[in-house]
Amino acid sequence: MLSKLLGGSLVETVGKVIDSVHVSDEERGKIKIRLQELENEINAKQMEINLADAQSTATDISGILQRSWRPLIGFSAAISIFWEFVLKNFIMFFLAVFEVQTQPLPSMDMEQLMPLVMALLGMASLRTFEKSKKITK
Repeated sequence: MLSKLLGGSLVETVGKVIDSVHVSDEERGKIKIRLQELENEINAKQMEINLADAQSTATDISGILQRSWRPLIGFSAAISIFWEFVLKNFIMFFLAVFEVQTQPLPSMDMEQLMPLVMALLGMASLRTFEKSKKITK
């Protein structure tokens, strides 16, 4: 039941509940119309927020971060993976070749990082699939 409430349209979900309640057809119709109006209002407000966000011309640090937080997370994950699997190994190799004694190099917690990377890659591939099938803009 909870998955039905969280996924799908509000009007459909509440409409099914209304259909199961014993009220007249006229009352049921009025309630469904009102629910549709409420959903339209919510969608209109969300569209206004999205439009304002897209038209933002803020050039300070908060504006830059607001528009580019997803790429920054992806870039941070890429740098972390590069450090852990490439750069750190090269540094360790050269330290060993030249017999340099040093403290252990820092390691990234890959158990925490890899789920984030996999989620980012999954969302990116889903977006690519949607664009290739012309499902979204």
